[in-house]
Amino acid sequence: MMLLIMVLVMQDDPSVAALETFKADYKSKDPSVRAQAVTALSSTQHDKVYARLGQLLTVDDKDVRIAAAKGLGGCSAEKKTKPLTYLLGATAPNLKEPMVLAAILEALGKLRQEAALPEVEKHYRSKQIVVAQAAIQAAADIKSPRSVPGLINLLKWLDDAAQEAPSLDGGSNVPGVGGGGVQDQGAVERQRTLTPVVNKSLQAITGSAMNGRLAWENWFRETGGRVKPPK
Repeated sequence: MMLLIMVLVMQDDPSVAALETFKADYKSKDPSVRAQAVTALSSTQHDKVYARLGQLLTVDDKDVRIAAAKGLGGCSAEKKTKPLTYLLGATAPNLKEPMVLAAILEALGKLRQEAALPEVEKHYRSKQIVVAQAAIQAAADIKSPRSVPGLINLLKWLDDAAQEAPSLDGGSNVPGVGGGGVQDQGAVERQRTLTPVVNKSLQAITGSAMNGRLAWENWFRETGGRVKPPK
């Protein structure tokens, strides 16, 4: 009789069987096996599964956390409030894990919820390029016109940060390494890597083919930031 009841419960709630299987597989000492178990669990769309994935975003090896983030980002439910909440709550605990944070931002983009934008935008200027890139791509996935001014400003910030610092020769204030100035090589690399990503994100959001900071600034002045309706 008990067995029949369990079968009926599992038929009515697929998360029961999925979580039981996960519990057994998750006992492995191998992080890669645990990450695979998380991926398998993620195929079951249920609030109980989202809750378990949310717990895993902050308590295990980074590969497991990344798998949990991807699982939450793959939520196919019409209402994505719970996965969104779990992901947003896991950004701060993972600030020192750039690959995990990038996976969380990517997942936020996949959910396509405007409520994620304030958190996504916080990471545009991260010194960790992988994090900044994930945030910019997340904005492209969400496709909100609200993101456009911030992304255009980001292009200017990238350009400015990559410029040579003023001279350090005692007062001439002439830019350039030759005059004693210095250049932030990290900023140069960020500009080189992220500028194409920002351009593509702006194109995806606006439907415009503009390219480059000056072109986008002119476009914004002329259009007021109005975007083309999606096809």
